[in-house]
Amino acid sequence: MLTKVHIQTLRRLPPVENRLAKAAQLGGITRSDLARDLGFTQSYVGDVSRSRYRTITLSNARKFAKYFSCSVDDLFPV
Repeated sequence: MLTKVHIQTLRRLPPVENRLAKAAQLGGITRSDLARDLGFTQSYVGDVSRSRYRTITLSNARKFAKYFSCSVDDLFPV
């Protein structure tokens, strides 16, 4: 879903920056598309995109990463 250039852009963001929202923007994906495609609710995707959740399950993080064809660390750096 994301190109190598998009992934490099994500990696340059500060760790506190919300990379899921940026990945969606770079990939031209709406939150509702992301929710539908991954089987999440729109409110959940919105909350994660706005950093309202401080923690995310590894399973859900992997789903987001697989969707965008990047690593979990690219989206959710430690």
